[in-house]
Amino acid sequence: MKSIIFIITFLISASYIYADKNENINSHPATKVTFQYLKNAMGQDWDAAAELIEPLSLENLKARYIMKIKASATFDEEIARVRKVDCSNLREVESLKPVDFYVRYHKGVQQRFKVDQSILDKILASLAVKLLSLAEDNVDKKEYCHILVRTRHSNGDKQISALDLVSLVKIKGNWKVTLNAQQPVVKKVESPPK
Repeated sequence: MKSIIFIITFLISASYIYADKNENINSHPATKVTFQYLKNAMGQDWDAAAELIEPLSLENLKARYIMKIKASATFDEEIARVRKVDCSNLREVESLKPVDFYVRYHKGVQQRFKVDQSILDKILASLAVKLLSLAEDNVDKKEYCHILVRTRHSNGDKQISALDLVSLVKIKGNWKVTLNAQQPVVKKVESPPK
């Protein structure tokens, strides 16, 4: 619920374009990246998806997972988390490149759900993405773009519809998906002078 309120508040406060009222959203360079990223993620092509993600986001994702491994309540829990990324120990996880970690992490999730390739083919064939809005923002001298989409697809058995917010950051003139923009930002409030 909090994330929905955040999304609504953000979209109201930032400069934005509605897809059904303005074609600029369809021609925005971040839109193409968003479409490709969603297609790769839905088709579970994690190598291709990783190429579209900001490197710092991948590093932070790996760092958070390592902290989660270290915070495991039991040795069995630690081993299960290490094996989820196809490693034999924590040191091996730490030595992974962030891109490799991302791919292994998602392949581990994929193996847990055991989605057959024929179902993935049905999902990709039926995937439709409707652009709802686009909001641009500048934070700490970085350009961000947040694209709200409605995805629809079928797995052959069910029709699935979801609302997704994809955040992107411009790096050297190219838009990259940023996982960091979805994380809460906490800054200390300065006290007024007395």
